[in-house]
Amino acid sequence: MVRPGAEEMSGPGFERESVLARRALDLLRERPRDTGEIAWKVLGIRGGPPALALRLVGELLRTAPAVHRDEDGLWRLEHSAASREVGFDEMRFAVVDVETTGGVAGRGGRIIEFASVRVEHRQIVEAFTSLVDPGADVSPWITRLTGIRNAMVRGAPSFSDIAGEVLRHLEGCVFVAHNVGYDWGFVREEMRRVGACPPEGPRLCTLQLTRRLLPGLDRRGLDAVASYYGIEIRERHRARGDAIATARILLRMLADAERKGWTTWPRLQQALKRERGQRC
Repeated sequence: MVRPGAEEMSGPGFERESVLARRALDLLRERPRDTGEIAWKVLGIRGGPPALALRLVGELLRTAPAVHRDEDGLWRLEHSAASREVGFDEMRFAVVDVETTGGVAGRGGRIIEFASVRVEHRQIVEAFTSLVDPGADVSPWITRLTGIRNAMVRGAPSFSDIAGEVLRHLEGCVFVAHNVGYDWGFVREEMRRVGACPPEGPRLCTLQLTRRLLPGLDRRGLDAVASYYGIEIRERHRARGDAIATARILLRMLADAERKGWTTWPRLQQALKRERGQRC
């Protein structure tokens, strides 16, 4: 277990205005947004007077660099992935895996182990992992699957203790996981529980990428995809081991995507949108 020097959630980096501005910028990094969408997703304002929303969003973004509102009324970040052909070499990825008590995020399910592996310039550059005290019992089934016992998480940092380090690892990155909705859902709910705004930047699912890149693969779970690429998973069903394996899979998948002509982030997103449309 790696235990970081915990950041205080009440410190200057978590002042409400800066947190809201960062969340707005994360939205714009994904794609341009209109005033109403920013007002709702960042400020919680929905259905109010348009002039009020425009004033509040304008105040929120007044000091943000490279942000402007175009003639169609959309707020844009000049260097966002949506506004230019960003290649994978220019991007940072945070490959995340969580182990949990089971259940559903936000409905009693809690994180018991978190891991994030940073990928930059086609290399794994940094990893962070920690057991997490969920304030609840770990079920025997989860212990059999992961090897994580109640005695291991009691006395471990709470999520509030590591939230600052988690944010540091995720900020400015594409959030990646194998079945990203699951891992993102738990991270988002834990962030909300401690009063922090989770980064709302772009997300990438390696499970979804498997459907597009490896359509002939019978099984698409992490074990099957790792086996296809010849990648060993050390410490299976532990957050660090699974996150490192997923990061290595991601690097192989990005190379495969480039061979298909999906050489930039916007082109990859278009390919994934077609996959979603075909499955509807």
